[in-house]
Amino acid sequence: MKKSTWNPLFLVLFTLNGALSFGQATNLIVKQDPRIDSLLAIKIELDRARFANSYFTLQLYYGDLKTAEVLLDSAKNIYPHLPVELSFETPNYKVQAGRFKDKIRGLKTLDTVKRNFPSAFLLTRREE
Repeated sequence: MKKSTWNPLFLVLFTLNGALSFGQATNLIVKQDPRIDSLLAIKIELDRARFANSYFTLQLYYGDLKTAEVLLDSAKNIYPHLPVELSFETPNYKVQAGRFKDKIRGLKTLDTVKRNFPSAFLLTRREE
């Protein structure tokens, strides 16, 4: 059998040479338009305002007034701890329950509400 002729010193020198030859400089200069910082500040402020005015609610019903009123009374009796409200959006009425900032809380409450209102779903709303 032929013995390997690779010398360990040769491998170390070859590795160091490659590292030094292909290494990159560590100095990095970024030229940035100063307006980017002001745009970023405006974007952050808009996001804060949007978050402050938005919430999640559970929509229990969307349809005619008589059914909406019956479901409104039923929901208020079944879930006295949730604020339930009736609103009008042409041409139908909506029955919505709860105001949640956290989507997870809304989804957990939705699981409970679906037992009595199977068509309920989570809805994102914005205060005007």
